[in-house]
Amino acid sequence: MGARPNIDHLKESCGSNQLQHCFKYLFVQEWRANEDFISYIGQKFADVEAKIQRKALLIQESESFGPFRNVAPDAVECMGETQQREQDMLAALISILDLAREGRTEKERHVGLMDLKG
Repeated sequence: MGARPNIDHLKESCGSNQLQHCFKYLFVQEWRANEDFISYIGQKFADVEAKIQRKALLIQESESFGPFRNVAPDAVECMGETQQREQDMLAALISILDLAREGRTEKERHVGLMDLKG
């Protein structure tokens, strides 16, 4: 048989020579990594969302000085641009979370299939 360095590495990592066990080990590891990724992106989402809310309050407070647009037009423009970019980032993070959550279901199905065959 030819060299199979990836299978050999998987067997070594898993601690088994039975491919069924090795692939279940792989799928569980992938599921765990996906869960960690979901948590990480979820935290980034919360951070960006909080930042957007703080900036909205800053804009609101700044407007309490009167026509803020007349006093600091560059600042108003910069805050508006930043706010829009952060809203776009939030939308992108939602898309990433949706994909990762689809991966969660996929990985759970993969692990379940290995349980049925094992």
